Amino acid sequence: MERVRFTEDGRWNCPRCGAQASGKKCKNCKFLIYAGFPPRAVSGLVDGGIIKGAVWLFLFLRCNSLFSYIVITLIGFLFFRLYHILFVALWGQTPGKMLARIHIVQTDGSPVGWWHAILRNSVETIIVSVMTFFEIYVALHMPHEDFARTMMAQREELMQKMMPAFTHYLGFTMMVYAYSEYVVMWFNKRKRAIHDFIGGTIIIHDPREDMLPWRRFKVMRDIEDKIEEISFEDFLEKHEQNKVSGPSEPRIKSL
Repeated sequence: MERVRFTEDGRWNCPRCGAQASGKKCKNCKFLIYAGFPPRAVSGLVDGGIIKGAVWLFLFLRCNSLFSYIVITLIGFLFFRLYHILFVALWGQTPGKMLARIHIVQTDGSPVGWWHAILRNSVETIIVSVMTFFEIYVALHMPHEDFARTMMAQREELMQKMMPAFTHYLGFTMMVYAYSEYVVMWFNKRKRAIHDFIGGTIIIHDPREDMLPWRRFKVMRDIEDKIEEISFEDFLEKHEQNKVSGPSEPRIKSL
């Protein structure tokens, strides 16, 4: 599949009709190339649902002991960071973006790599890293008896009171940053959010993309291609030939 390319003067090849276009819309088929709020909202809902499910699982798993709390907190931190970095670095898409058929690319249409994925997620990673550090720090300095005898909700409330005051402002900063992404996106022609400017990326529509996440793996595509090569008519023909010829007679070895 030929990728969408952008020239320095803003021209691009339309992925729907193949015509040469400029600006944000193809004049031939009216296709919008830059992903705006609706597809990003769909993507966010899907990714948010996956992350929310993982959050509840990690909260449940880490409530048994202080050791499990620290280990699961670190695993959760790695999972959430890798979710947004790994998928983007490998395919330019999270599962939500796959279903919305939008794609993260460089500003000229080239594929993104690890550096772009890390930069795009750098602000969230820095804020969450600081909060995770102090969360573990507070857990280590909480008396084991208090940790063991309190329920999960009470424990979380107690730990929030023990956290440094500035970490609460970090949580507020994270929320403001998340909403400001959409504000910035509205005021530029290429629909770039803050993390797109940081990572040197844009998000585009491409209806030719596979919606199924597992097709990103080359081995799965090879298996599907092999299956498609097997004709059903050929299978029936071979089956009928075997019925006519009958089973082969066993060979008797000569003594």
